[in-house]
Amino acid sequence: MVLTLWTFVGVVCFFHNYRTQELRHKGMKQRIEIINNRIIDLYNTNNPDRELLVSTFLQFIENYYRKTDYDDISVAVYDNETGNVVSRIGYELPAPEIEGDNRKKFFKGSQVEARDSLGNIVELDPDKVFYNRVLFSDDGKYLVQTVVPYTPALSYSFDNSQIFLLSVILAGIVLTVFIYIFTLHLARNIVNLRTFVNNAINDSSEYNENLEFSNDELGDISRQIIKFYHQRSKAQAAREKEHKMALKVIEDKWRTKRQMTNNINHELKNPLGIIKGYIDTILSNDDMDPEMKRHFLEKSQTQVNRLVEMLNDISTINRLEEGSKKVLTEIIDFHEVVFTVANDLTESGMCKEMEFVYDVPLDCTVRANFNLLSAMILNLAKNSVAYSGGTEMGVKLVSRNDKFLTFSFFDNGKGVPPEHLPHLFEYFYRVDSGRSRKSGGTGLGLPIVKNTIISFGGTISVRNRKGGGLEYLFTLPVVNEEDIKSNDNDDSDNDN
Repeated sequence: MVLTLWTFVGVVCFFHNYRTQELRHKGMKQRIEIINNRIIDLYNTNNPDRELLVSTFLQFIENYYRKTDYDDISVAVYDNETGNVVSRIGYELPAPEIEGDNRKKFFKGSQVEARDSLGNIVELDPDKVFYNRVLFSDDGKYLVQTVVPYTPALSYSFDNSQIFLLSVILAGIVLTVFIYIFTLHLARNIVNLRTFVNNAINDSSEYNENLEFSNDELGDISRQIIKFYHQRSKAQAAREKEHKMALKVIEDKWRTKRQMTNNINHELKNPLGIIKGYIDTILSNDDMDPEMKRHFLEKSQTQVNRLVEMLNDISTINRLEEGSKKVLTEIIDFHEVVFTVANDLTESGMCKEMEFVYDVPLDCTVRANFNLLSAMILNLAKNSVAYSGGTEMGVKLVSRNDKFLTFSFFDNGKGVPPEHLPHLFEYFYRVDSGRSRKSGGTGLGLPIVKNTIISFGGTISVRNRKGGGLEYLFTLPVVNEEDIKSNDNDDSDNDN
């Protein structure tokens, strides 16, 4: 920038100086030509007193230019026929030996011989330059030669043009200082950007801690670049984290699948082994007592029923896991669900020695699936009947907020040791495996309960009650006014 500036300043000064010299040269030429023309005009008038008029004019010129840049002006009038000087001021120079106005405009002191007013030879500076103009009268009798030493004062003078040049140079200096300060200011942003880029390339964590940018357009752009980079970095880190989490979920899912497959194989071996043992025994003993044979067949049927129940539970879990987002939900009255389950338990006798109670308000609407929710309550009830050892179980509403209703399924049994609580929802997990198999459980009841609640968008947890027994806390999505209005509109459309 400085080089460009001073190149421009130099070009301006050069052309201005060149133009100024041309104008001064032109002004000097005009002055001399005016003098020559005035003298020739006096001779061309054929006035008898023209010699006197010329001398008077020359004296005026000498007085007029005294103590000026033209103080050394020399004007000589020659008789062109004799070559003698008719009148003159300043040095006497030899008459030009040419015809017409063809003498060189410039010559050096070494090229001529000058004489003073007394006729003595004056040695001129051999390197001194003189400007020369020659003019003839109309009749060719007289010749006027005007010579001016071409001094630096005639080429240069401290006038407005020089003031202009000094102003340009001063402006160049001021602009140079400004450019220096500006580029320092600019370079700070660029250096900081370069530092940021190098640190970013090297994956350094120090790329913006000590970087300060100016409050201008470049500083704003630099800050936006760094902000954009950080946003992209955070977004990329978030994507990588999500990718890792997704991979972990997939790995956990496959690991769970493998574990479930292994557990299924293990769980199937026992009833199949028992069934095979009974059938082999019956087939190998043709004379077996009919009562004993019936007993073996009943045992085999029990194991077959267990296998069927297990396969049904596995099928249910797969449907819930794979289609949790496709489970059809609707607005249902949870009080009606609990009331229906209570009747089924009572009429079927599944409660045995236990009593089923509930404390759910009327018109307690939730968004869920009626059949799945009923099956979930039945599963919890069967589990309590089979393992709690209590006398009472039931469901009650615990709390509500803008999004969820929280319910509790509880019993007053013996509960489970605390170390088993985190594992109760795992596939085929049994607190007492021997007792569970005797009771006919598949080990999939609680996983089905958990997957059912998750498919509705809720959560479930389990804990031991202070008064004894287990308590399952689960949430169900609450129904808002917009859902009710939408449901009413759908019903009216169906009626129409």
